[in-house]
Amino acid sequence: MTQHVYSAEEIQRLINPKIHPTPEQIKVIESPLHPLLVVAGAGSGKTETMAMRVLWAVANEPDITASRVLGLTFTKKAAGELKDRLRSRLKKLSIGIGASEKEKISNDDDSSAKTKMIDPHEEPTSMTYNAFAGQIVSEHGLRIGLNPDVTMLSQAGSVQLMTDIMTNWPKRLDENITISSAVTTALSLNGQLGEHGLSIEQAREQLGQFGAELTEVGDSNEDARKVQARNQLRIALLDPIAQFQRRKRELGVMDFSDQLILATRIVNTVPDVVQQIRKEYGLVLLDEFQDTSVIQMELLSTLFKDQAVTAVGDPNQAIYGWRGASASSLESFMERFCSEEPKPEQTLTLSTAWRNDRQILVCANEVAKPLRSHSHAATSPVLVESTLATEGDVEIAYEADRDAQIAHVVDYVQRLRNTHRSEWKIGILCRKKSHFLPIDRALREHGIPTQVLGLGGLLEQPVVADLRAALEITNSVDASPALLRLLVREDIGASDLRLLGQWASRLNRKSRGTPYEGVLLSAVDSPPEVGWTSTNRQAGSSQSDSVAESANDAPQESDAQTEALDGPSFSEGGYRRVLRLGERLRKLRSLRGHGLVELAERASQIMGILDDAIADPLGSGARESLDAFIDQIAEYESSVDNPTLAGLVEWLNVAESDPAGLKGVDVQPDPSAVQILTVHGSKGLEWDSVIVFGMSDTIFPSHRSKSVYWRDEPPAQTGWVMAPEELPHPLRGDYGDLPPFTIDVSNGRTPSAGFSKWLKTVYGPELGAHVEREERRLAYVAMTRARHTQLLIGSWLDESKTLRNPSRYLMASRHAMIEDFEQTLATGQVVWANGNVDVKDGNELQELQKRIDGLNDVIPEAPTSESFAQDSEEDTIYFPFEIGPSRQAVAKGAQRVRQAQAELKTDADVFELLDALGESQRVKDVTALIEEHRLASSKETMVIHQDHIPATSVSKMLEDIDAFALDMRRPMPAQPSDSATLGTIFHAWVERQLHLASPEERDEPVAGIETLDDHERARLRHMQDNFVELPIVKMGTPIAIEEAFSVKVADISVNGRIDAVFEDKHGKTIIVDWKTGRAPHRNTKKETLRYYATQLRLYRLAWSQLTGLAEESITPMLAFVDANTTVSLDDLVKLGGAGLEESLEDEVKRTLKRA
Repeated sequence: MTQHVYSAEEIQRLINPKIHPTPEQIKVIESPLHPLLVVAGAGSGKTETMAMRVLWAVANEPDITASRVLGLTFTKKAAGELKDRLRSRLKKLSIGIGASEKEKISNDDDSSAKTKMIDPHEEPTSMTYNAFAGQIVSEHGLRIGLNPDVTMLSQAGSVQLMTDIMTNWPKRLDENITISSAVTTALSLNGQLGEHGLSIEQAREQLGQFGAELTEVGDSNEDARKVQARNQLRIALLDPIAQFQRRKRELGVMDFSDQLILATRIVNTVPDVVQQIRKEYGLVLLDEFQDTSVIQMELLSTLFKDQAVTAVGDPNQAIYGWRGASASSLESFMERFCSEEPKPEQTLTLSTAWRNDRQILVCANEVAKPLRSHSHAATSPVLVESTLATEGDVEIAYEADRDAQIAHVVDYVQRLRNTHRSEWKIGILCRKKSHFLPIDRALREHGIPTQVLGLGGLLEQPVVADLRAALEITNSVDASPALLRLLVREDIGASDLRLLGQWASRLNRKSRGTPYEGVLLSAVDSPPEVGWTSTNRQAGSSQSDSVAESANDAPQESDAQTEALDGPSFSEGGYRRVLRLGERLRKLRSLRGHGLVELAERASQIMGILDDAIADPLGSGARESLDAFIDQIAEYESSVDNPTLAGLVEWLNVAESDPAGLKGVDVQPDPSAVQILTVHGSKGLEWDSVIVFGMSDTIFPSHRSKSVYWRDEPPAQTGWVMAPEELPHPLRGDYGDLPPFTIDVSNGRTPSAGFSKWLKTVYGPELGAHVEREERRLAYVAMTRARHTQLLIGSWLDESKTLRNPSRYLMASRHAMIEDFEQTLATGQVVWANGNVDVKDGNELQELQKRIDGLNDVIPEAPTSESFAQDSEEDTIYFPFEIGPSRQAVAKGAQRVRQAQAELKTDADVFELLDALGESQRVKDVTALIEEHRLASSKETMVIHQDHIPATSVSKMLEDIDAFALDMRRPMPAQPSDSATLGTIFHAWVERQLHLASPEERDEPVAGIETLDDHERARLRHMQDNFVELPIVKMGTPIAIEEAFSVKVADISVNGRIDAVFEDKHGKTIIVDWKTGRAPHRNTKKETLRYYATQLRLYRLAWSQLTGLAEESITPMLAFVDANTTVSLDDLVKLGGAGLEESLEDEVKRTLKRA
């Protein structure tokens, strides 16, 4: 009997009959089970297509079951989402095929084709590439003599371990390298050795050979000397790196590089392991394949060569070359995975962009055009819009300077929010992290909520930078830049700072020329007396004899220097502030033996940073940033054995240098906030509208050469040649796809001169073109994040007076849009993928002409040198810099308080006086206290203006509107309870369980469990056991986990997060909220029942608005894991929660009207 073969369309009808796969998707889904490369453009539905290919194989291939499917990707989140999608689709497929068979039987269908039934309990495996390598090591490491009982070393742990090694290294590695630089350089080099499969011995040999080639050119030229010195430093760093690897083995830990190297060694030396893994997995999906490294390619091709492996990627989105991603992953896929000559049908494409509207694709395709011409075996397709796309809009702007650029961004965001309100999601993508702060500040000053994503952005916040500086100077007396930041924070004037520097120099000369790195700190600890001048000749000087001696030791001043007698002397205010700073820093140094979190918290208090954050009248998020930074330090301290302050400081340096930014502490997302992040960090994300900021040459594309015109060739780059932290290209495993480093010394008078000329005129331009292609791929990623609208913006000037030409990507987009509009004007048709559309309306054509004219005029004339000179004459730079708006408000408030104290006796109304003081938080607090007092003795109405509230506040508002109003006016922080801590840990554990990539991970330790006592740990274990036995967990399929929402209820935006949404075995939608407290019963207070009921009704409404499902088709429930029971909305009504007959929206409206 033959087996019935399901087509891709049939399977799609069983899963969701409303969706129809494209012809490209059908080819991918139904492709035979051989090595298959899918080149998928941005937003082309690759994850859904991969899932459908799994369903097709499971439904049709006799040897493929769900448990034999392996999906690999790069992040735990992506692995969890892939597994959730596969699990959900497979259960639907099982139900659909079962129903189809029943229908055949009822219709007496005697078809001879047999249908393959699918076991709904079998699940696919989905994990990260690194987790897969780790699994091979843990299961088969004994085969090569490895101890399987090893633990993973986090990045923080790696930094701490390398810091310990470098701090105690017996000799100086290089006269120009600091311990901090040595740590980051060695870690980078160690990671690259692993990514390219080089041992220490191999690296030493090959770097030595490379160095010998460099030595042959001689050292009579500065370029030649620098290149040789960089390579000598690489060789010198191999010894600390070797000790780093030895220490890891001694400690029984390994990092990701170790996992890959050892896993590759296992599969290369133990053939049985390869055969076992091939039997275990019959269908393999390799996601984001363009980002795999050389060592990952070797591991995967050894395991799955000539097998049913599907690699999906986009060469235009290969943006992680700096992290070790191979330049040739997609190009060499067929060569590495096929023994025989591959067929054309083994390389397929996905080109329909389901995310982007048409105009966005016009610009993105133009930017990607040069990348397509550079690819050969794996060319990314030209993206075409889907049938659901609209025209969309791209706005291009180029301003005079950064302030004007930011003002334009604020205006653009305001226009979007006025049109679409807060539900419209907006992202701002920056190439430089230093742009985060001014953008964030400007938006907040205009009342627009923001959220800066990633630890890199967190480090840019002023309060965090201040606290970090305090920790750095506490760690090392020579951290002069950090100390200078703290001095500036004290509002010390320019003349006092200059005198303090001269005083520090004199203290240094007192040491008879011995270098003393902490000289500036010594000057702060013992500042000059009031009235001191640089010549130390002021009348009445009472400086100590030792200082006078140091002055006498100094060279005699010239006449010009003697004129300083009439110049400024050290002021009383400067003396008092420096003295205060010195006292604070001495207190901090006395706390160095304390834990890192305690030290950071005490530092924020001692330095006055916490007070400043709390007193910020503009609510600029300073306190939240400070709390998030302390949380990050706690994360570091808990993840590292024997954490030290030096290790923390170095880890923060690593975070700052990471282009993508390290992941910050997870925070509650605010769907209504404008998100600000790096372009690297935006990969895989999307928004309704996107602003790509800083599109100026030298910024984006980023390079350190002189700015060039957009049509010119990219400037020459030195890249790895002058970067000791990078492995020389000739040593890389993908060298064949990189610019050749073939030295030519024939065009110089000496070999060194010839080498320098070749480096600048031949290799440098080739490397510059290579670097520009990496930047172009980054631009393509940025320009495909927007669904509907996009702003591309830059400026002639950034922080400095150096002119920057418009970015080649901004100009290419402008050029493409003009061509598109002109074609429409000439033909009277708009070009769409599914057929051209006539433009018959004359007004539309006139509007197009206006757009063309506007684009032609969008680039203003560059500021001239004359205007620079005029600016220099007109604009005087003052130091200290003008204080920001927050401190201005504080200063004005203080002045008004002093004035009010002088006029204390008055008959004026207290509220009028308070209103005159402005909108600071302190004024609001005082007003709220007075109102609370009056409210207690009267029935006056209190007015609050609140356009958005957290979900947890809705029940309180419905229960007691007056108490709710008071709480909104003067929120009181709640003391965290032990049960709240337990609940937080349990919720985090549940989220991880529902995203599990493989069942084996259930035995991993629970994050945060060390904070619980024995009783709480026992409760946690009990709840964990109950959780896995809940019917909805055992039988249901999670379709959303920790889903953030922002829902409108009676014109109020309610923000919150749904714990989990399941689909049960009958296809019904179940919302679950995990509860760790006592389950309700007949004696439970009515207000508690109503609180629970309101919560469930809100979640049901939110999910209905998110998905379009009718509210009555959604079942919300509470899962009380301690009692191992669930409670539905109907159960709450039966228990006594009467009065729920009206809708939630009507009840809120009635409550607000009653108030």
